[in-house]
Amino acid sequence: MHKSFNLKPFDIVNLLYYFFIIGLVIVFINQTPYALFLILSYVFIVFAVLSVTYKNQKGYFLSIFRYFYPVVFLGFIFESLAWIIPFIQPKNKDIYLIRFDNAIFSKPVADYFLIFNKPIFNDIFAVFYTFYYFLPLVLLYYLYKKQKLVYLEYSLFALSLAYYISYIGYMLVPAIGPRYSIEFSQPIQAGFIYSYIYAFLDRFEHIKQDCFPSGHVAISVLANMLVFGINKKAGYFIIPLVIILILATLALRYHYGVDDIAGLLLAFFSYFVSKIVYRKRLYV
Repeated sequence: MHKSFNLKPFDIVNLLYYFFIIGLVIVFINQTPYALFLILSYVFIVFAVLSVTYKNQKGYFLSIFRYFYPVVFLGFIFESLAWIIPFIQPKNKDIYLIRFDNAIFSKPVADYFLIFNKPIFNDIFAVFYTFYYFLPLVLLYYLYKKQKLVYLEYSLFALSLAYYISYIGYMLVPAIGPRYSIEFSQPIQAGFIYSYIYAFLDRFEHIKQDCFPSGHVAISVLANMLVFGINKKAGYFIIPLVIILILATLALRYHYGVDDIAGLLLAFFSYFVSKIVYRKRLYV
């Protein structure tokens, strides 16, 4: 197999997660209503990945898919959690996260942001909150465009590791977040932009138990650190964007403080594990 398949470290991370989900669904097959569909879907994904890594397949589209299949499949992989987590972990763990926040911060972290609870601020926070979706995509596109393929592989490994660990976190500690679990003294004062983004995400993100750890924080901070490795000026430029994004997760009541702390730890963990794995191929 080693001679036939050109598997890179980021391939192994992705394949391990795909096999993990297949195994998980098989174990909980009686509790999972769409078990057969999920198993067949993930088997198809595994087959697609193995096909594109077999003997260095060539061709314009195959060469793109070779590096971007984790991005192509990520939407389905994330959404598939909605067909798994509520059925294998029907009880949310928000109460424990609330207790952690109260122990650390003495009250819900969102209460500290009530001074900014105005439509204009919430609109701004909502815009920055969406940067999470674009930062890793822009980074990966830039690296592929510049044919910095080793650094692209390194970034794919780091990002894939962070995504999948966060997904496993959602399974272990399912939580819907303070916006649904805490009764605040003030509702969020919604502007037009916030209302549109909130409605869009609420409609198209079907998995709601995705709080701990904060993927928004983990991926955004990790992407920022990866950008520093190729362009320090761009890295410094992105820092304030990421800081506001982190504040947005709290002000808009998507995450508890402990979620964001865990997200930060996950970002650094994924970054340093990636440096260890790629230390012989990159000067990182």
